[in-house]
Amino acid sequence: MSHAGILVVGNEILDGIVLDTNSQWIIKQLKTLNFDVKETMTVRDETAEISRAINRLKEDGCAMVFTTGGLGPTHDDLTLKGVAEAFELPLELSEPALGIVRRQYKTLHEKDIVDTDEITDSRRKMAILPKGSLPLDNQVGGAPGVLLTQEDLKIFCLPGVPRELKWIFENEIKPLIGAAANGVFTEKIIVLPLRDESMLAPIIDEVMERYRDIYIKSLVKPYGVEGIRLWLSGRGDDMKDLKDRLEEAEGYLRELTDNRLS
Repeated sequence: MSHAGILVVGNEILDGIVLDTNSQWIIKQLKTLNFDVKETMTVRDETAEISRAINRLKEDGCAMVFTTGGLGPTHDDLTLKGVAEAFELPLELSEPALGIVRRQYKTLHEKDIVDTDEITDSRRKMAILPKGSLPLDNQVGGAPGVLLTQEDLKIFCLPGVPRELKWIFENEIKPLIGAAANGVFTEKIIVLPLRDESMLAPIIDEVMERYRDIYIKSLVKPYGVEGIRLWLSGRGDDMKDLKDRLEEAEGYLRELTDNRLS
């Protein structure tokens, strides 16, 4: 199974101005493709921090890294500079990327969303990529996404604007990584009529001992609230067999819970 890492870039996230929903969305997409997210990191808009985080994710065994944020036209959009520094690559103008920027600002101008379609230095900046990178089309905003491959590691750089990120992932990234996905994943959330997680712990241990391919995690509510939610998930090669195993594990959970309550 391939491990993925997510790197969120932006002072606005760490200063509590903007809530990061992008990571959660990416994780859900990767999960359905049976890719395991090993870790997520959030760093400030600083080149050295971005570079250090990329290398950390690489060293931790991630085969894919998804960055979000820092691809725009302003001085603090430094993600691509940080990625280039991580691999000691020069930055250079990408004509295909510049073509995307030109098309998008022409379209945005025609829709009266921006005042001019002129390719200013700030807009041109969004087409300056680490050497060897491929631009990923963005038909929602101005900044192209970026794919850089370094040996066995793929780095996908995405804008921080959720609509743009989602469009690029669905239309550019998913077709690329979907073919490499192996196996299947399924999950469900159930509620058991218990109020104390400590009573549930040995039940979970017993079920996971019997069903080693099923992962169970309690999603605990405060004491006194009726019922405890459980998240059951599993990975395998055949979806029908995996769902059958999940149903069996759920049945055994409920059986042990009923015995504990009786």
